[in-house]
Amino acid sequence: MYKAVKSVVEANSSAWAGLPAFDTVFNTFSSKVDLLQTHAYNQGLALVGVSAVKDAKREEVSEKAFSMASSIAAFAVITNKAGLIEQMRINKWSIRMGAHQHALQVVDLIIEKATEHVNDLGDFGVDQNSITELQTLRDELEVLFTAPRNAIVERKTITAQIKVLDREISLMLKLQLDKLMVVLQEDNPEFFDKYKNARIIVDLKNPSSGSESNTGGYGE
Repeated sequence: MYKAVKSVVEANSSAWAGLPAFDTVFNTFSSKVDLLQTHAYNQGLALVGVSAVKDAKREEVSEKAFSMASSIAAFAVITNKAGLIEQMRINKWSIRMGAHQHALQVVDLIIEKATEHVNDLGDFGVDQNSITELQTLRDELEVLFTAPRNAIVERKTITAQIKVLDREISLMLKLQLDKLMVVLQEDNPEFFDKYKNARIIVDLKNPSSGSESNTGGYGE
């Protein structure tokens, strides 16, 4: 919203080149406007793709975990291990769609039993490498389960930073640049008019601070 002012001032640098105070204030103003733009960009990206990445990882974990559970179940049937058969009666959707903590507990059970019987599961397609791979995927999924919440917190933090920065920029316009423009008005009336029009654009885009921005500014 402040880019209009920034563009006008940059395009008329010759008009204020002889006023060091203006140069100093405008450089600070420009850096804050650039930072505000960066914050706005990051705010927009904060939640983009977070859920999609989590869901994709959860799908991957559920497929590999269910496949391993099926191998263990087949081994249990052949070796007549009734308890293990019952433990491996696992629904893939409990991992894919169930509560986060429950899904992780199911995967932990599969990893535990695979590790316990790893020496007997080679013919069933399960070895230490596949167990390690599933453990890694499981740990990655646990991290991603907290990602959406963390992204929301990050977005709120950025939003708070934007509000503070917007306030600082608004006050710089009102208390510094507007007043210095009055000094330049007599010798640079065309520049002054362009600046004034740009300030009107700022106020229209930021009505909450519009009346405050003009009070004590270029109009007085």
